[in-house]
Amino acid sequence: MVNELLGAGVLGAAGAFAAYWHLKFRHVLPMESRLRSSQKSFADFTSFTRETMERAYAPEQPEHYGDITNYYLIKLHKAFPDSSMLLFEKGEGQWKLVNYLKHFKVEPKLLTAYKWSAFDRSSAEGELLRFDDVRAGDYHGMEELFSVFDVKSALMCPFKPAGGAPERLIVFGAPVPSSFDAAQPYLRFVALQLSSISKVSDKIFTLKKETDHLKNEVNAVVKELDVAGSRLIQRARERKALYEVVTKVTGPGGNDSQNGCGAILNIVAKMVEADVVACLLFDDAKGELVVSPGSYGIPDSERMLYSIPVSNHASASVRTFLSRKPFITADAQNDPDVLTRYAKLWEIHSLMIVPISLHDRIIGVMRVGSRRQDFFTPDQLEFLTIIADELAIIIEMVTLYENLSKTAQELAQLNKIKDEFLATVSHELKTPLTTIKGFVSVILSGEVGPLNEQQLNFLTVTDQSVNRLTHLISNLLDLSRLNGKVELEFQKVDLADLVKSSVSTMLLKAREKNVSITNELAKGLPPVHADTRWIGQVVDNLLINAIKYAGAGASVKVTGTDKGEAVVVCVEDNGPGIPLEEQKMVFDKFYRGKSSANQVPGTGLGLAISKSVVEKHGGKIWVESKPGKGSRFCFALPVAKTK
Repeated sequence: MVNELLGAGVLGAAGAFAAYWHLKFRHVLPMESRLRSSQKSFADFTSFTRETMERAYAPEQPEHYGDITNYYLIKLHKAFPDSSMLLFEKGEGQWKLVNYLKHFKVEPKLLTAYKWSAFDRSSAEGELLRFDDVRAGDYHGMEELFSVFDVKSALMCPFKPAGGAPERLIVFGAPVPSSFDAAQPYLRFVALQLSSISKVSDKIFTLKKETDHLKNEVNAVVKELDVAGSRLIQRARERKALYEVVTKVTGPGGNDSQNGCGAILNIVAKMVEADVVACLLFDDAKGELVVSPGSYGIPDSERMLYSIPVSNHASASVRTFLSRKPFITADAQNDPDVLTRYAKLWEIHSLMIVPISLHDRIIGVMRVGSRRQDFFTPDQLEFLTIIADELAIIIEMVTLYENLSKTAQELAQLNKIKDEFLATVSHELKTPLTTIKGFVSVILSGEVGPLNEQQLNFLTVTDQSVNRLTHLISNLLDLSRLNGKVELEFQKVDLADLVKSSVSTMLLKAREKNVSITNELAKGLPPVHADTRWIGQVVDNLLINAIKYAGAGASVKVTGTDKGEAVVVCVEDNGPGIPLEEQKMVFDKFYRGKSSANQVPGTGLGLAISKSVVEKHGGKIWVESKPGKGSRFCFALPVAKTK
């Protein structure tokens, strides 16, 4: 019994062992083999991608892209050494063989054109095409090439470089298609990498092209700057010199030709390290070139020694003056083109002479000398020419300034005489006018006897004329005071009270003209810093004008508003208004509107006086009007500041 059990156990174990190895060899080992093969394939692909990506770079030149493509083909061929790698490029409807990797029987010709519809289809679809047997397809024209590389099966992998570069296509060829499954991910990876690198490279090429273009432009500018460097430095020195000259000329005590020229000549001497600088101006009356005041390095006692007729062509200064061409010499004392007497007199050797001209008119020359021989350079001569041009402008400016100063003084004196005459005459006229006014009033009152109707009419006209003349004289006196140095008595003024007083004063005159006046000043207006008498006259003038020109039945209102820094008072009427072309002249002296000059009496001075008064207060006055819709005269005065 035991033996039977042992025998059964042995048989069972043997069966299990046999079953295990059967399963092992039949299923497990093949699976493990396939797994190891898959792992190896994955590891190889991973290694391939890692290595190629580590070596990948964006080319700096378009031709370097071909090197990268070759590198990828070499790596691909290394992974599949039994295959053929053919690189085609499309151009003019055909595909050219531009590169290949494989041992061949006969060397193929590069750049040979081929045409195969499969190439176009693969490129158009952008996908891999697989041909297990290329002979089964329409590959006419490719027989010789495929024969050379022993290609019977092929994988086509297209890729498109960026930037408009020609399309490319990799043909992975082999005698049999056994390696195609393994090669497909490699080909896809290579195509994607090359396309990506091409896109990056295209951007880099574009940026590099733009950078090169900018560099070329910068280099061109730098080159121009290098060429003009010395001139720019000279220009800077010139501008600095001219700034100093203008400062001295226009400064206190500098507005005369001697100081103006002397300032320029002194600066020129310092800039070119000269010992003598003189300005020789043409004296039209004498027909000579004469050394002007303010010369550098020439004593005033010797300045008058240099005076040369422009008819003496032996003089370099005269020739420069007549020809307007600069002159330079290294040794004036031994140069036959120079009058050596003056060179020896001032002990100079190196000499520069440039013309001084203004527009088309030459006014003299500038002589610059040094006691050292061969000291001056052509650049300094050119710089001196620029300075001479500016010197002419300064001389002309100083001359005009002197003439204007004299004219201004004469005008000021005449204006003073006019004001004094006007004030005297106006004052003298007021006394007899007052007397006439008094006697006419007495006669009109009937105290000296009764008057007939004609006498009454004549005396009434006389009384009105006297009133108009008295008003005109008062305005002339006010205008004379305002044009002079009138002393204004500034104080804090409540405009509301001032306007209220003026409105009350004008009510009687308004009733006579059948005009209504309303006071609509805002409450709580801040006080202004003003002279009560003069600002009151401004309000009176505006109210009188509104009453006179608005017409019977019109209405006039006075408004006042607080604008923060200023108070604005306006006198507004609903009269006929002022034409636009006349509005800019209403504040001129003696100006009166064309349409109302003969209908409304007046002197044309009220608004001129008002404008002068407001401006002396630091304010502003203006008019707003539309024909047929009334007029609005406003003035603004600064608010009184609290200390």
